[in-house]
This record gives sequence, structure tokens and C-alpha cells, in this order.
Amino acid sequence: MRALSERFRPYEWALSTAEIARLAGIAPEQVLRFDGNTPPHPRPTSNVAAVERALARVNTYAHGGFPELLEAIADYAGVGTENIVLGAGADDLIMLVARSFAGPGDVVSVRDEPTYPVYRVSSWIAGAEVGDDDPVLTFVCRPHNPTGALVPLPDARPLAVDEAYFEYTGGKTAAGLLDDGVIVIRTFSKAFGLAGARIGYALAAVDTAAELNERQAPAPISSISAALALAGLADPPDVSETLEERDRLAAGLRGLDLEPASSWANFVYVPVAEAGALTDALLRKGLAVRGSAEGIRITPREAADDDVLLRRVAEALGR
Repeated sequence: MRALSERFRPYEWALSTAEIARLAGIAPEQVLRFDGNTPPHPRPTSNVAAVERALARVNTYAHGGFPELLEAIADYAGVGTENIVLGAGADDLIMLVARSFAGPGDVVSVRDEPTYPVYRVSSWIAGAEVGDDDPVLTFVCRPHNPTGALVPLPDARPLAVDEAYFEYTGGKTAAGLLDDGVIVIRTFSKAFGLAGARIGYALAAVDTAAELNERQAPAPISSISAALALAGLADPPDVSETLEERDRLAAGLRGLDLEPASSWANFVYVPVAEAGALTDALLRKGLAVRGSAEGIRITPREAADDDVLLRRVAEALGR
């Protein structure tokens, strides 16, 4: 195999629910996960029949692709079908963009680090190095993961903008800049609640999208995933309750003398001294948050679950 950069580090998954349950000495169904930036439950869909039809044809290929899904995404995103690239989640599209623009000897810039590690991983796998010296591609996460900030768009081009949390921003998007060298990457994992389906899409200028589609796998998504996404687009998510609970959770954290960052996403980032110790303490109680060197990221669940988390945080911090 081609050697990877000496700096390469693979993506590190969080502990599984079963592992957390064993650590906490509880049943797996008692574990509460606040670390995935996904809804606590699947969304009801108004188009179950579409999924059933896909299951009835699961024995065959999707000959001709997914024109209905492309039309639905185009309508939702306000672009043409020729601007769309499908992928098995945002990660697949990040990988596609990285290997399409970068290779051995190239440099890829990742803005506002620390951030989502797949930008680095995809660049290294493409054979490139990560840095800011004459980059051939720049990645930015907007809203930013893990802080939730609506960071400024860099002037660098080509620019890949990860809009995984677009639905929570009230319409803040870089999609109007496609013809200016911007590629927008979105997912159905967050607001649409389809993380397990592994489906996303990229938006790009017509010629760029055509090139990316040529470099993409012939069938990057499944018929089942396409049907789930199509059903979701027929009934787009209302994220107002999620945002209300996010803000209630943030207020509860402020009541513990913490200072959560203002968020444009479906999570709250809290700078905390000894964040690793707090993350471990919560894990031993069966509560999973996403820890980093300088803080923790919390995805709100339902109010009762969030109240449990607030109590455990207070206990761990002695407040």
C-alpha cells in the first residue's frame, strides 16, 4: 500500500453503548448518549410507503440512479439537479472532495481547529499534508464543530464548507457561492435523524459536480437510504423544539457557573477545566458526552434526560 503521512491518525470512535453499560454497571438501554449530535429518537415520516416500496425492490439495483431524490434535494436546497452529488453521508463526500482536489505533495488547509477530524483524515488518506502553505483545498465547518459558532467563511478557493448543522441556523448557508469555487457538504444524519442510513449530498458548480460524480462510486447510496431521505424531504424537520431544549440546557449549565458557548447547532459546547476527568466521571454514570482537551460537547435529548445530565455534572464538579 502507499505509505500515509507520518502525522496520520485514524478517526477514533467513541465507546459503544455496550461498553459504556459495562463501565457503568447498568443495562445498555439505560445508557444516555449526549455525544452524537443526532436526535434521541427516529423522526416519524409521512412517507412510509416509499420505504416499503424500496424494500420490495431490494433485490435489484437502482438502474438510472435516483432522479426523484435529486429533484427533491434540488427543491429543498434551491439548486439544480446538476449541482448535486450524492454520498454515503457527509464523511463519504468529504473523502471524495479531498481525493479529487488533493494528492501526494499537496497541502490541504483545515480552518478553526480543533474541529471535525475527518477533514485531516481524508486529506492524509489522499496523500496530502495538512497546513496553510499554498493549500489546494480548504475545509471549514460551519456551524463549527465542536463550538457551534457560525465562523466566517474563508476567502480561500476551492473551499469545502461542511454544513452538517445547516438546518439549525435559520438558513445560513454558503450555497449561493457555488459558482465562486465553493462546495457545500450536507448530511441527513442530524436534523433528519438518518445517521444509521448513511446518506448526504454535496452542492457544487455544475462542472465541479460533474467531475465529482465521475470520481464517485457508481452507486454510493442504497435504495433504502434514498427512500428514507426522500421520505424525510417530503416532511422536512421542525427543529424548534430541539433549539428550545438546547437553550434550556445551556441555561442549566450557566446555573452551575459554567459558560457554554453560543451555538448555531444542535449541541452545546462548554469549556471546562479537567474536561477529561468530567467526561470519565459521566461515563461511569452511564452518560456519554463528547470530551476534548478544553471542554465537553453536549447534544440535548429530552428534558428529563437533560436534567439527569445536569445533576450528574453538578455532582462531578461538586456544585
